[in-house]
Amino acid sequence: MSYIKNPLPQVALHRLIQEGVAHIKNNIDVMDSIFNYYSQPPMDIDYGEAYVQTIKDWFTQTKIPIVQAWSLNPQKAPQISIKLATEAEDENKAAIGDHFGEGVDTDVGTAPFVVQLDVGIHASKNTDQTMWLYEIIKFILFKFKRRAEQLGLQLHTFNATDLTRNQVVMADNIFTRYIRVRTITQTFWDSYDYIEIEDIETDLLAESAGTKITTDI
Repeated sequence: MSYIKNPLPQVALHRLIQEGVAHIKNNIDVMDSIFNYYSQPPMDIDYGEAYVQTIKDWFTQTKIPIVQAWSLNPQKAPQISIKLATEAEDENKAAIGDHFGEGVDTDVGTAPFVVQLDVGIHASKNTDQTMWLYEIIKFILFKFKRRAEQLGLQLHTFNATDLTRNQVVMADNIFTRYIRVRTITQTFWDSYDYIEIEDIETDLLAESAGTKITTDI
């Protein structure tokens, strides 16, 4: 499969999570490996396979919107939001005129960027749903690393926060947990020789005390 050039990281991650969620819903037994901790001793005393089945039923029966930035309906939960945190050219690899040749007459410019994306996991009613979604998204980020590279997200890693309530953008009864994904993207462009433009005629009009002065530059 070919690799996408000049990726839009927020769109790429949105696509990756969409594909991952669809894959799990179509292969629901994957949840057994995601949540097998609940079925192992001594956790099976309080949880067990019945609890894992509860998670599977909830996930298959619940519509979970995946949105960029923030949903227009902050009351909608559960949902997953994706927004750009930072995007900056990698100073360690930045250089004037970075390019590599393609053929005799064509050069392609290139610049690497370090990008950080925030994945918001939002759920209401109880904090268990937020934790379930967190484990599912974490599984997707590891399981589909090759797919992420194909979408233009290279060498991605992540860290996460604990539960919070963001009452500025979400309703006050919704719990949120954030995953910050750090990744590298590569931008390419056709790099042509600089064409110097000469003999530009510009009329500079100046007004002073009612007198107009025109000067050619």
